[in-house]
Amino acid sequence: MKRIEVIDALRGFALLGILLVNIHFFNESLQAISLGGVPIEGKLNESIDFFTALLVEGKFMLLFSFLFGYGATILYMNSTTQGIKFTPLYLKRMFALFIFGLIHGLLLWYGDILTTYAIVGIVLLFFLKRKSKTILIWSLVLLSIVPLLLGISTGLTTGTGDYSSMDFSEEIKLSQEIDKQIYAEGNFGEIVAKRSMDFVMSFFNMILFFPQILGIFLLGVFFGKRRLLENLHEKKHSFLVFGLIATLSGVILELPMLFSDSSNLMLEMIGVFIAGPLLMLGYLCFFCLAFLKYKEQLSLFSYIGKLGFSMYILQSVICSLLFYSYGLGLFGEIQLWQTTIIAISIYIFQLLLSYLWIKHLKFQSGPLEYVWRLFYRGKGFKRKASK
Repeated sequence: MKRIEVIDALRGFALLGILLVNIHFFNESLQAISLGGVPIEGKLNESIDFFTALLVEGKFMLLFSFLFGYGATILYMNSTTQGIKFTPLYLKRMFALFIFGLIHGLLLWYGDILTTYAIVGIVLLFFLKRKSKTILIWSLVLLSIVPLLLGISTGLTTGTGDYSSMDFSEEIKLSQEIDKQIYAEGNFGEIVAKRSMDFVMSFFNMILFFPQILGIFLLGVFFGKRRLLENLHEKKHSFLVFGLIATLSGVILELPMLFSDSSNLMLEMIGVFIAGPLLMLGYLCFFCLAFLKYKEQLSLFSYIGKLGFSMYILQSVICSLLFYSYGLGLFGEIQLWQTTIIAISIYIFQLLLSYLWIKHLKFQSGPLEYVWRLFYRGKGFKRKASK
């Protein structure tokens, strides 16, 4: 199957949003974040925090997950066309991804998503041969099951789900100080030990999101089987209507959580599990529409997108060197507006690097893509043919 340009561009776009969120986890204690996060001070920081929560948090990781499902569908179709046995190929691919995730989570950043993708990706294998209608039904069921169960549980146990009376300020401050002593001042061994504990904690926290991730994977599979990201000019009206509905619905459902004076479990559940996927779909639709009109400009995202795996890991490499003691040791020292500027700067650097890698060195994929492909397929780098 011919490479679909808009998918590479979407993947690159998703990596920008992912970095804008992930960089804050390098600057804060995981325990502090789980208790509500370090307090935000100043109008600029408060504004960045508000719009990041509304428009960025969770949405771009969902887009990345959607593209994972779409990519699995392309791999399945290509394997079928070429007469390659798909199941052993795919299982080796997921095993390699899991190993990469462990290395990433233990040696670079505890918030790794690759291990989760590998585990949930194996479950995805059982759906790839199903009809698109069946896949869509399962996707909607999986996306609904967690908010439904949480809604019932919250209603039965707490009524409103309000936990605003709990004050975690001292615990947050203590957690941040403890982690700062390790991440900003400790030696490499101490950091690895702490990161390993945080990695395990982060992984178990992610289990709650497994149904949502699989549901988004399946949504990507559905789009892939229907080839909905191909021949976009024929789908402009549908993408516009659906994009408007999804975006407006997502914003309307997200705002009550952000404007609530209290931490309300029900509102948070709606924001994370319902508004997030809707806004992701809105971004998907509008990016595709913009790609039709501004293809030359938006194709810049495709350079990073083609190296998505390598660029995701590179973001962690750079951030670990910036925030941990074996680098600049900036953990806990800088504010939200500063981490945002750093994230944008890192992304611009990655854009230039990926452009040079593809345009001038003529590689079609990145170094980690090479190792990954070598593991499950026995094929390495491909260069573009010189004209």
